[in-house]
Formats: sequence, C-alpha cells, structure tokens
Amino acid sequence: MISLRNIMKHLLKLISIGMLIMLVHKPVLAVGTNAGTDITNTATADYIESGSPFSINSNPETVRVAEILDASVVWQDASNVIVSTPDTNQVLTFLLTNTGNGNDSYTLTVQNNIGGDQFDPVLVDIYLDSNGNDTYEAGIDTQYIAGTNDPVLAADASISVFVVNNIPAALNNADLGNSQLTATSNTGSGPAGTIIANAGEGNTDAVVGNSGGTSSDTGTFVVADLLSLVKSVVINDPMGGNQPVPGATMTYTIVVTVTGSGTANGVLITDPIPANTTYVANSITLNSVAQTDDSDSPTDESDYNITNAGSITVNLGDLISASPVQTITFDVTIN
Repeated sequence: MISLRNIMKHLLKLISIGMLIMLVHKPVLAVGTNAGTDITNTATADYIESGSPFSINSNPETVRVAEILDASVVWQDASNVIVSTPDTNQVLTFLLTNTGNGNDSYTLTVQNNIGGDQFDPVLVDIYLDSNGNDTYEAGIDTQYIAGTNDPVLAADASISVFVVNNIPAALNNADLGNSQLTATSNTGSGPAGTIIANAGEGNTDAVVGNSGGTSSDTGTFVVADLLSLVKSVVINDPMGGNQPVPGATMTYTIVVTVTGSGTANGVLITDPIPANTTYVANSITLNSVAQTDDSDSPTDESDYNITNAGSITVNLGDLISASPVQTITFDVTIN
C-alpha cells in the first residue's frame, strides 16, 4: 500500500512543477495568439503502488485568450508634401494597422488645427485604398463615411488611408500645414488594461492595449510656390495628321515660370524619355536655342543622359521673380 510519505513526495513534486510553470509564464501580447483561442492544460501524476505503475490526470484547465485592442497610424509620405497657394485636392498618405490580436474596425477622424505650423489645411475628405496599391486614385478609391464603411482589419492587417485637403491662398513660401489622422477602435478605447466584458472575439473579454485603442500621426504640407512647371505635347504623324501612331513624332514642351518671391537655387529639370518611344538626337531646345546631347559641352546646359534610364536634363541655374519664362522642348518618336 502506498505510504503517506510517498503521497507527500508526489504532491510536493507537482507543486514544484506548477510553481516553475508560473515563474516562466509570459503574458500573451498583441498580435500574438489569436483572440478566442482556447489554451488547455492537464497535469498528470505517475506513481507506483504495490509494484504496479499508475497514472492519474487532473481536471483540464482551459483559458480563452482575450482580445487586445490596439492600432497604429503612420504617415507614409517620404517628406513634406509640396503644395502651392492656393491649391486643391492635395493628398497625405497614412498606413492604418491593426496591431491587436483579433478582428477590429476603426473610426477615422482628421484634425487640422493642431498647431506647430503656419496654416491649417482644409479637409476635403478621407479615402480608403480600394485596390491595395497604396496610391491615391481619384474616382477609384472609396470615400470614407464614418459608421458606414469603417475599415475592418484582421489582426496584423493594414490599409492605406488618404487624407485629401485644400490649401488656402496668400501663404508664404516654406509655410507648413499639419494634418492629423486618428483611428479609434470601435470595440473600445481608454487607459491601457481597461477590460470590456464579452466584447472580443467569440464573446471573450476585450482588453485595451498599450495604444489605448487609438492611434494618431501627423502629415505635413509645405508651400513651395516659387516655380510653376507646365508640360504639353504636340503630335505629328507620318500621314500629316496628329494621331499617336507608330512613327509619329511627339514634341514635348516644358514651361518653367517663377511665380513667387525669393530665389530658386540650382533649378535642374529632368524628364525621362517615355517607354515605347525613342529620343530624337539633338532635339533639345532651351528658349528656342538648339542644345547638344553632350553633357560635357561648354556651349549649353542641357544633355541627353542615356545611362540615366534615358532622360533629358536641363540646368536652368538660379531663378528669381525677375527671371524670364524658361521654355524647353525635345522630340521623341513612337516605336
């Protein structure tokens, strides 16, 4: 018969194992185990009685993983977005990511009077990336309407959000305008650790994460209204018409105008030769004066750079408000 001493020995062993498990246990983090997942554990005791092996199991203990409510909003433009004054439909791009561990939807808001700048952009609308190309496309991307098409994201999923603003008139060069996008979990927000009973996946509790269930980031416009750059094209086809058919010549014209005060230093115009066309040698003109394709020529400031993916470049130097309009032309033929 099993002795009391052996029973106590086995109990102490099980308690020690349980304490060790508690010491090494780490809390479930956001974007870890999916919300609603059951974690089940059963303990086993093995012993020998009267020379025979026995094994008994504890009751299974099941814990259902709660849902963490977290979000991340990050401005995506590589630098301040250049605008004129006034200007319309200028775009800032943000990335919204569900950094929680369950499906969630988000309400989006924009605030433009946050300070730290010289002007407040005027919100036009928020748009959601419809085709996943991370580029704003008017007429394709979906206008956001709060409560109607709040973005729904699985854990770790992202969507590009476009904030479209108008720019006021009468601003100065280098003036900055900030526009802030905020995403807030529709499941809940508040101080980290706040518990929202039965609001998570599979009726689990939802727990507000470190972000507070909401996230914001700010994008910035900068006024650079010194120059205006306008491009046009004229087509001459082999039949004497103006149709873009193979063999037709396209003459591009680039007009550079100083529209603001101050000095635009070292103005360099670069224009890649379009795909499916061939540059016409020595066709560059600057203010009606023929230029060479040789970048080393001392007689002009233009060249055709075949090593730079086939581009023409024209160095206009420093331009001020008194500088005349600069007109550049070059020809290509359609392959």
